[in-house]
Amino acid sequence: MTAASNRPSAATLARYPIPIELISALFRADETEFDRLITGMPEYGRARIAAYCVERERLQPLGLRIARTCEEGVLVRVAGPAAGASLFTQSRLREATAH
Repeated sequence: MTAASNRPSAATLARYPIPIELISALFRADETEFDRLITGMPEYGRARIAAYCVERERLQPLGLRIARTCEEGVLVRVAGPAAGASLFTQSRLREATAH
């Protein structure tokens, strides 16, 4: 399987526009602010943001951080079977190597 097939398609991402202001706030947030911003957000919304972020090299760490807050099934629904499963696995691998 190629790396490109593990990514959400452009058509998938286009259905879910993400406010740039929210991405910017999450990107700049410290741990406390990040938790505050994410806590009230529905899991489906978090998964959409995670899928959006991993498509952009600079935002990949943020996308993986957000994906850690999502169940695999939700990531699969948002990003598609291959991309969602890959996003779930990558986010958990990154978490395991961080400790």
